[in-house]
Amino acid sequence: MQPSLRRALGVALASTALQLAPTTPAAAQTTAADSIRADSVRADSVRRARPTTLAPVRVTALGGSLAPGRVPYAVAVQGASAAAELKAPLAIDEPLRGIPGLAVDNRYNIALGERITIRGFGARTQFGVRGIHVDVDGVPATMPDGQTTLSHVDAGTIATTEALRGPASSLYGNSAGGAVLLRTWAHPVTGLDARGSASIAERGTTTSRLELGGSSGGWSAAARASALDYRGYRVHSDARDVRGGARVAHAASRDTLALSIATANYDADNPGGLTDSARTADPRSASATNLRFRTGEVGVHRQAGLSWRHAADAWTLDASAWGLGRRVDNPIPQRIIDLRRRAGGARASVESRALADGRVTLGAGVEHGTQIDDRRAYGSLNGVRGATQLDQLEHVNGDGVYLRAAVAPLEKLSVLGAVRGDRVAFHVDDRLVSATDPDDGGSRTMRAISPSLGASWSWTNRFSTYANVGTAFETPTTTELANRPSGAGGMNPDLSPQRIVSTEIGVRAPAASTGSLTLAVFDARIRDALVPYELASAPGRQFYRNASRASHRGAEGSISSTVGTWGLARVAATLLDARFRATDTTAGLEAGKRIPGIAPFRADVSFAAGLAGPLRAELIVAAQSRTPVNDANTFWSPGFAVVNVALSARDRIVGPLFVTAGLFVTNLSDRRFDTSVVPNAARDRYFEPGPPRTVTVTLDIAPRGARR
Repeated sequence: MQPSLRRALGVALASTALQLAPTTPAAAQTTAADSIRADSVRADSVRRARPTTLAPVRVTALGGSLAPGRVPYAVAVQGASAAAELKAPLAIDEPLRGIPGLAVDNRYNIALGERITIRGFGARTQFGVRGIHVDVDGVPATMPDGQTTLSHVDAGTIATTEALRGPASSLYGNSAGGAVLLRTWAHPVTGLDARGSASIAERGTTTSRLELGGSSGGWSAAARASALDYRGYRVHSDARDVRGGARVAHAASRDTLALSIATANYDADNPGGLTDSARTADPRSASATNLRFRTGEVGVHRQAGLSWRHAADAWTLDASAWGLGRRVDNPIPQRIIDLRRRAGGARASVESRALADGRVTLGAGVEHGTQIDDRRAYGSLNGVRGATQLDQLEHVNGDGVYLRAAVAPLEKLSVLGAVRGDRVAFHVDDRLVSATDPDDGGSRTMRAISPSLGASWSWTNRFSTYANVGTAFETPTTTELANRPSGAGGMNPDLSPQRIVSTEIGVRAPAASTGSLTLAVFDARIRDALVPYELASAPGRQFYRNASRASHRGAEGSISSTVGTWGLARVAATLLDARFRATDTTAGLEAGKRIPGIAPFRADVSFAAGLAGPLRAELIVAAQSRTPVNDANTFWSPGFAVVNVALSARDRIVGPLFVTAGLFVTNLSDRRFDTSVVPNAARDRYFEPGPPRTVTVTLDIAPRGARR
C-alpha cells in the first residue's frame, strides 16, 4: 500500500477516535450497542428522526453470553446490509462484507466455493474453507479434519454473522485460526410469516426463494427452498443449485428444543485459473486443461441437527447432536474423484451463573466428531472414468474438552481465559492392494493443548481497550493428506499440523447513536505452516508441504458514523504483512518472501442513505492491493477498486401484498480485476478473473401483516 494511503487511514482512525471520545452513560445508552460495530443503524432506519432503542446484542462466540464492551478479543456481530438483504446474493461475500480482518474471495465458481480468510488464515485452500471454524445455526460446518463446506448455505438467508478474529482453538479445536458463526433462521413471529423473492441478472442468471414460517404458543416452525440457475461470465462456469431447509422449535420456561434440516443438490462447472497472457487476451476464457478434462463438481448434501438448552437457577446447559451425508463427483485434471462422506457428532457445554457477587462465571464443554470418507479416484480419459487409481476408506475421530473462566476482579477490568485439549485420529484402509501396489493404509494421531488469555479495561461505557494471547492448531485435512505427490494411496507421512501463537492489542468504542470505532494490532507466529503447491505433471491438483516458520502481522480497523438522520457511512480496512520467516531450500521457500494468496491491504467502504419516501440507496467500494501468487513472489495479481451500487423501493403496498423492488449494479466502472488467485498454480495459471459490469433486478413479495 502507498505511504499516502497508510497516512490517510491513520488520520481517519484517529479523527474518529476523537469524535467517539467518552460521553455520559445516558448518552451512550440511547441506542443499544450492536456488538462491536454500528450495524444496528441500518439503511432502512437511517431516516428516523431520533434514535431507536434496540435489544442489547450479546457475544456468544467465546462461550456463554458476554457484553460486547467487556470482551477482550476482536469480535464482530452484524446483520446483512440492505443491499445484501435485497440482492439475493449468489455467495456469502455480500452478507459478510465490511468486517475488518475477514475477507471473502468470491471466485464466481460454484464448484470451488468461496475462499474465507481471517487475518490471512485460510488463504491456502483451493476449494471450500480451511483454517477457520464455521458454525451454521449451531451445527458445525467444519469437519473433524478441519475442512469446511458451505454448499448447503443459501447466502440470501444469512441474518446474522458473528466473527471471532484471531486464533480460537481454545474453544473450537482443530482448524480455528478464527471462528465464524452464521445464523439463518429468524426469530419466530406469532401467526403466519411468508415471503417470496426472485432475481434475474445479465447473461440469464436467475434465483428464486420461498420462505414460510410461524408460531403458536411455545411452538414455532419454518421452511424454505431456493433455486439458482447461474450463467457464468466465463466459459465452462455455469451451475445449477437447489437448496432446502426446515426448522421446528419448542420453547418453555426453562427449556428450548430445536430440530433443523438442510439439503443441497448442485451441478457446477470449473473453468480453472488462467495465465497472465490468457487473462489479458480473454478474461472470459477457461483453462484448456479444465475443458479437456471437463472439470467441475456434482454434489448432494443432507444434514440434520438437534439442540437443547436448559436454564437452571445456577447454570445453563447446551447440548447438540448432528449428522450429515454427502456425495461428490469431482472431475479434476487427470483424475475423477468419487467421495462419499458420512459425518456426525455431539457436544455439550455448561455455563455457571455469575458467582462471587457477579464477578466470576465458569464454563466447560466436551465435543466428539466422527468423519468417514469413502474415497475413490479414477483416471480421467478426457472427463470419462478410466481405471481405478485410488480406493480407500478414511476415518477421522476428533475429541475435545475445554474449560473457560471469566473474572471481573475490578469494576472496569474483565479477564477471560480458556484452555482446550484436542485429539484428532486419522486412519486409512487401503482397498487397492496388489503385488505391485502395496498396502498404503495406516494411522496417525495429532494432539494439541490450546490456551488463551485476554483482558479488557472499560474506561467508560463507550470506550475500552484490550489485549490477548491466543493459540491455534490446524491438522492437514483428509484431502490434503490423500493428495501425495508420488501418486500413492494412504496418507502423506511428511505433513504435520501447523501451530499458531498470536498476540493482540485493541481499542473499541461500541455502537451508539452516532457511530463506532474498532482498531486492533496483531502478531501471529506460525510453526510448520501448511503451504500449497502444484506439479507441472498434474496442473490443477494441489499438494501440500510444511514451511518451517511464518508470521502474519498487521492492523485492522472499522469506523461507522451516521450522517444526519438519513445516512450511514462505514469503512473497514486491514493491513497484513504475511511472510515466511525461515529459508527452506528443500521446499523452495525463502525468508522474507510474502505468503502467496494474501493481500497486504484490503478495504470496504459503504454509504447507505434513505432517499425520498421508500427509496433506499447504497454505494459500496471494495479495494485491494496487489497480491503475490507464488512462493517466490515473481508473479502478482494487480490491485483494484470495484464500485457497486444498490437502489431499492421498499414495502410498497400492492393490494394484499408488500412489494419491494431492487436494482443492483456490480463493477459499475466495468474494470478488469482478479476476483481470486490460485497460490502456486502449475504452469503459471494463477489468476481467476472477476466479472464485468452486471445489472441485477430483484423482486420481494410478502403478504401484508407478515414480518418485514
